[in-house]
Parts: sequence; structure tokens; C-alpha cells
Amino acid sequence: RFMRFTKADNMINILFFIESLSGGGAEKVLCNLVNAMDKERFSITVQTLYPEVVKEKLAPGIKYKYCYPAKNRMTDLLMRTEAALGLTYPLHIKGDYDIEAAYLECGSTKIMAGSTNKKALKLAWVHCDLKKKAGNVDKFIKSTAVHYRKYDSVVCVSEDVKKSFIEMYDMAEKVGTVYNCYNDTEVVLKADMPAFDPIFSEEMTKKEPLVVAVGRLTAQKGFDRLLRAHKRLTDEGIHHRLRILGEGEERKSLETFIKQNELGDSAALCGFQNNPYPMLKCADLYVCSSLYEGFSTTVVESLILGTPVVTTDCTGMREILGDSEYGLITANDDEAFYEGVKRMLTEPGLLEYYTGQAKLRGKDFKCERLAGETEAFFEAELRKKRGE
Repeated sequence: RFMRFTKADNMINILFFIESLSGGGAEKVLCNLVNAMDKERFSITVQTLYPEVVKEKLAPGIKYKYCYPAKNRMTDLLMRTEAALGLTYPLHIKGDYDIEAAYLECGSTKIMAGSTNKKALKLAWVHCDLKKKAGNVDKFIKSTAVHYRKYDSVVCVSEDVKKSFIEMYDMAEKVGTVYNCYNDTEVVLKADMPAFDPIFSEEMTKKEPLVVAVGRLTAQKGFDRLLRAHKRLTDEGIHHRLRILGEGEERKSLETFIKQNELGDSAALCGFQNNPYPMLKCADLYVCSSLYEGFSTTVVESLILGTPVVTTDCTGMREILGDSEYGLITANDDEAFYEGVKRMLTEPGLLEYYTGQAKLRGKDFKCERLAGETEAFFEAELRKKRGE
């Protein structure tokens, strides 16, 4: 067990830097973490590149800062120039912090590597399998290793992410695993909120099985694969509704596929939803078609709501679901994924079985426990840094 600081000790001043708080899973779990942390032990600052509306994202008592007054062509050019020269930290971030965390790989990690605060414990968070994220792996390693060497510890969100990172960078001595923090109470409460959006209220009254996917519309998420599987199943007479919640650069190509294959009556891109949880809760099946992940937030949230899961075998899934113990894991290819979704929709009793397993596993993702483990990690690493 980690040793805990006592209330009599000085407050730990901690900075979390992330380029933006809008959108994806990493941004959400950062908010979950800082909101759940002990404000009597940690003085918390969150900083982004540009100003954002954070009132509903960050709890009272958390300080919020940004680097540049507004996002436009001029400030974006200035930001990129200063980041390339290693000036973002000394000009816009520096402070009297005990811990400095770059909470996302790539941009945030590069910027915070320029820290001039010699006393601070420096942490770099890694949320995905960088080997799969990188196009040219050798080139990616060469350009990023110099930044990771400047950190005291690299924090990976799953054992799979950790294993991949060590294989790439050979820095095993400074790499650890800290699981994401999920606001299970908020997920359950929001799932029970009246769904005033006509999209949700209409879905809840239909009888055909509802299959839901959530994520940014990017190539990583494999929504093209999901739509191909949906078409095959529909052509075979296995009727169901597919709803994809999210926004991104792949929208046009996905819309084109839906239109060309006349799937408009059964498949829909619902856009980004501030509260996707009523849809997640009423879904008969949650699907993850991703090429790679880190530790999927939406899969965990589905389990918290007792919604059964089919997923490709991407990073972190076996840590969440076991060997298909709590959800069905398929090989990471089109055919296996299609077969997995088909099994769930057609095999008698399988959806009901995995609904029970989802509810069972969902109980393990309690916010208080996960936040406490992360705080203990911070304290232990800080003691190590200080030679205590």
C-alpha cells in the first residue's frame, strides 16, 4: 500500500495541463479525477491552451487557467511557434507547483517537457497505444523520446498501454499504470434524466433492438467497419437500429455510406450529445469497433449502466472485460467483429447473460476508490522525488 500524507503536511500544489477540455475520453476522465480529489490535500490547477467554459466541468475550488486569450489564426500560429521553440511553459504556464502532469500524449507532453521547475514531480500521461497511433513508428519514437526522457514518470492508463510504451521507448524504470477515474454516480443519475431530446424519446419507444456506439468520428474508431457489419446483418434479415453518437472528420464518408447503401431507416449519426447516458442505458447492446484504444471510457460507462458490450480486441479491453467474461471480445478485424455482433443479436440468452455480467463488473468502477488510488500514487511518487 502507498503511504499517505497527513493533514498536517503542506498542501500539494498540482497542475494538470491538457490542450483542451472539449470532446474526448481523456478530457472527461481528467475532469472526473480532479473533481473527485481531496481538496484539503491537493491545491488543483487545470490549464488549457485557449479559454473554455468550465463551470459545469470543474468543481468549485479547482483553479482554471489558459495560455492564450482566444483561438484564432494569429494566436494559433503564435502557439505553434512558441511550442516548437519550447517557450510555452516559461511564458504561459510556470508556477510554484509540486507536481506537473501533462495529461495527454503528443502536444501536451511536448509542451510540458519544457518545464523549468526543477523541484516539481513531472508526469506524462499516455491514454492510448502509441505504437498503433503512430504512422511511422521509428520516426515517431525519434521525435518524441527526447520529451519523455525529461519526465520523472510516465503514467499509462492500462497494462496494455504500458507494455506497448516500454517496447517502444525502453524506459521500464519510469513507467507505471494508473487507471482512469469514472464518475459512476453521475453516469447513473444522468442516465435517469428525462430525455427531452426527440432523438432519445423516439428511440425508447421502438421495438427493434437498439445498438449504440459513442466516440469521435475518426478512423481510429472504426465506424466504417461498424456500418459494414450493420449492412451485412440487415441484408440477412437481422433487423436492428444502429445509432452512432459523436462528431468528427469522418462524418461525410460515413453519411455517404449510409446513403449509398440505403441504410437511412436503420442507421443514424446522432452527433455529439452532452448527455449520451439515457441512450446508453436503453441500448440493447453497446459496440466498440475501434482499431485501437487505451482504456475505453464508454465501455466502462456501459458496464456501469448494465449494458452488454461487444468490442474488438484493442488495448485495455481484456483488463476491463477479462477473457470475454464480462463482455464479448472479438478479433480486431471486420469478419470477427461482424460475427460477434451477430452472435449477440441472434444467440438465445446471450444478451441477457452479458447484461448480468455487465452489471456485476460495473460495480468495480467506483469513483471514490479510483481517485483514492490515484492520489496515493501522486503522494508516493512525490516522496520518491524528494528522497523521503
